[in-house]
Amino acid sequence: MATTPRVNVPAPDDARGLHMAAVDHLFVGTRNATQLAEEGGPLMLVGSDGIYVDDIEGNRYIDGIGGMYFRNTGHGRDEVAEAIYTQLKDVSMHVYAGSTPSTVRLAAKLAEVTPGDLAKTFFTSGGSESNESALKLAQGYHNRVGERGRYKVISRKGSYHGATWGTMWLGSHPFLPREEYQPVPSHVVHIADPNPYRCPFGGETPEQCAELCANSLEEAILFHSPDSISAFIAETVSQPLGGVVPGPGYYERVREICDKYGVLLIFDEVITGFGRTGKWFGADTVGVTPDIMTIAKGLTGGYFPMGGAIASKRVSDAFTGGPDATFKHMFTYTGHPAGCAAGLANLEIIEREGLVENCRIQGERLWDRLQEIKDKHPIVGDVRGIGLLQGLELVRDRVTKEHWPASTEIGPKITQGLMDRGVWIRVGSYIIPLAPPLTITANEVDELAAAVDGAIGDAERALGV
Repeated sequence: MATTPRVNVPAPDDARGLHMAAVDHLFVGTRNATQLAEEGGPLMLVGSDGIYVDDIEGNRYIDGIGGMYFRNTGHGRDEVAEAIYTQLKDVSMHVYAGSTPSTVRLAAKLAEVTPGDLAKTFFTSGGSESNESALKLAQGYHNRVGERGRYKVISRKGSYHGATWGTMWLGSHPFLPREEYQPVPSHVVHIADPNPYRCPFGGETPEQCAELCANSLEEAILFHSPDSISAFIAETVSQPLGGVVPGPGYYERVREICDKYGVLLIFDEVITGFGRTGKWFGADTVGVTPDIMTIAKGLTGGYFPMGGAIASKRVSDAFTGGPDATFKHMFTYTGHPAGCAAGLANLEIIEREGLVENCRIQGERLWDRLQEIKDKHPIVGDVRGIGLLQGLELVRDRVTKEHWPASTEIGPKITQGLMDRGVWIRVGSYIIPLAPPLTITANEVDELAAAVDGAIGDAERALGV
C-alpha cells in the first residue's frame, strides 16, 4: 500500500524551508513551481508599517501598488486589528436570515458615503464575488419588472472584473488567458476600451475617443437587441491597462445610452473605491451614479476579505414584496461581522486622517514626477491615471507605439531594478502600475518616483536605448 510521505511544516522564521514548501505545496497565481524554484521561492513578507513592507530576508520595500490595490489606509493599523479581535471575541458569525450590529452599521455607513441613491448592500468576500452578485442583481431586477429576456452583459476589452469562471469572461486581462476555458459564454458581449492613447476608433483627441467609444455601446445594444441586454459593467478607471481614464463626456454618454434602452449601469469600484481616485469613489470623479456599484479591496484596506454589491433604490425596490421578490443569493461569509468591524474602523481612518484629500494632493505630485520621467526616458510612451492610481506605458517607438517584444523581458528588468532600489511593484509586459497607500507623503512620493526613474534608466541601458 502506498503511503503519503511525511511533510515537514517549516518554522515561521525558516526562510529556506518556507521557500521550498511554497514550491512544493502552494499554488501561486502568477508563477508555477518551476518558476518559483528558479527564483528561489516567492517574496515572503513578514512585517509592514505605513507604506513599507519587510521580507523574510531583511529587505524593506515601498509598497508601490498597495498590496493588490487594497492597502488604502497603509500597513500596520492596530485599531483595525483590534476592531477585528474585539468583534471575534463578541460574536464571529450570524445566523441564517439574521445579521449583527456591525454588519448593519457598515451597510448604513456605505449608504452615507456612496453617491446618489445607492443604499442597499449585499456583502461578499471579495471583488469577484461582488461582480458575480451584481450580475445576478441586474438580471434579477429585470425578471421582477417583467423583462425576463434580458440576460446579456456588455463589458469592455482589456478590463478586469474578477478571476472566477464567470467574471473572467467579462474582461480580457493578459494574466487570465481564456483560451483553455473556451467557448466564451453566449451572454457576454465585448466592446472597445476608451483608451485615449490608443483609441480603437482613431479618435484624435480624448473627447473624440470618448464619443466614439461610448457610441459603440449603443451600437452593441442595437445589434444584440435592447430587450436582451441586462447590464453594462465598467471600471471608472481601467487598472489593467495602466490607469486608463476615458476622455471627457464618456460616462455621461454611457449613462444616457443605458437609460435610453433600459440597461442597468454597473460600476466596478473594487479598485477605485474609498479614496483611490482622489474622491470617495470613481463615480464621484466622473460625475455619474450607477445603478449598481461593486466594492472590495479598500473597504477594509485588505485587513479582512470583504466586498459588496450596492444597489440603487430603484433596483433594490424590485426585491421587496412577497417571497418571490426576495434576492435569493448567499455566501457562507456574507456580512461576516469581523469583516464589517474592519470596514467600519477602516472608513473611520479614511475620514479622520483626510486620506481622500491626501490622495488628491499626492496624486498630483506623483503625476508631475511621472511626467518628468516621461520627458527624460524615450521608452515611456504615456502617463495616465488619476489620484493614486496611475501608470506608465512602455513602448519601443513613440511614433508607432510599438511595444517591446516579450523576449526583451522589459517588465522583469524594471521589476528587478525597482526591488534593487527598495520598491515593490510587479511590472507587466508594458505597464508600470503605481498605486501606493493613500497615506503616502510628499517625500515618499519623490522616493518612489526616483526609484521608477532609476529602474527605467537601467532597462534602457540594457536594451541599448
